[in-house]
Amino acid sequence: MPEDYVTDLPAGDGMAEEAGPRKRGAFLKGLHAGLVAGCVALLFATFLPLLHPYWPLADVAEHFALQVLMASAFLGALAVALRRWRWLSIIGGIAFIQAWTIHPYWPSTTALAAPAVGEARLKLVSLNVWYHNQNMPAVIDYLRDTNADVVGLVEVRDRMLPELAVLNDLYPYRLECVSVARICQELLLSKYPFTASGKGRIDGELPVLVWGEIRPMPQAPPITIAVTHLAWPFKKIRAPAEPALDPQHQSLPKGLPRLVQTEQALKLTGALDRLSSNLVLMGDFNMTPWSRTQQYLRRATGLDNKGALVPSWPAWAPSFLRLPIDHVMTRGNPQILELAAGPDVGSDHRPVEAIIALTGE
Repeated sequence: MPEDYVTDLPAGDGMAEEAGPRKRGAFLKGLHAGLVAGCVALLFATFLPLLHPYWPLADVAEHFALQVLMASAFLGALAVALRRWRWLSIIGGIAFIQAWTIHPYWPSTTALAAPAVGEARLKLVSLNVWYHNQNMPAVIDYLRDTNADVVGLVEVRDRMLPELAVLNDLYPYRLECVSVARICQELLLSKYPFTASGKGRIDGELPVLVWGEIRPMPQAPPITIAVTHLAWPFKKIRAPAEPALDPQHQSLPKGLPRLVQTEQALKLTGALDRLSSNLVLMGDFNMTPWSRTQQYLRRATGLDNKGALVPSWPAWAPSFLRLPIDHVMTRGNPQILELAAGPDVGSDHRPVEAIIALTGE
């Protein structure tokens, strides 16, 4: 082989070495671009809810505060790796806003203490069974194994009632509002007899409220347990043809989005005012606890969900990606001691399990 051909080999190796830095440079530029795009997206998601007076659906973004916080943590780590301190400060500001939004509802890991003297405890389960659930045996097994004192179910189809009837030995008392036409799909199961009850749409319109009064402790006042289901936050209130003749659509409290869900929450507020001061309300609210509408609902009714964050939807996702939209709230004598998400039972929602404390007179 000629010597001049051999001496050309090192030149080829040098060109390969130069290609490596160019590829690394393009990769870093891509990471920088992704960091900038991610920061812009998080800023948009953080401040989008402020536009709800002009575009009500913008309020939906506020429900994703936890997911925005998680994304901020990922982008913050990327900004540190790239030494992009200016972008890191922006990400830190976004993370602070979202953490401040959800911090009252952060999950608690406090161990459950033994009952105090004169205290009774109830276990409650709230579950959106899901219209399309094809695994009702899993629901039945779960409800039997968890052995709650009271169970509130929503999205119950009429075809599910025969299967749920196998629980009659465990729950001899039930309040059923389930119709073929889906006028209502709520069911309340109890080990305790109902001394008073009510069921149906509120003033003939959604949402449905099913409630029953029970007395678990003879020495304590009775409590009312209710279950409900509110609409998704994706439907705007339609402008009435004659606004002056439709005051209902003109009376939303200031600061609340003009959504059907908000309107239903206001109807629910009025109905709860007519119930006992000792109340437990559970169900699928389709809203996070930090949302404007739920905060208003709690203030107006005196209800409290004690700040425990229970990610429940969608059931298949890991907990940090699920939204806490199923809730148990109390006012008066009953107090929440513990809240937790249950297992996947074939629904698109996880059950919410609650331990409630009652004190004697």
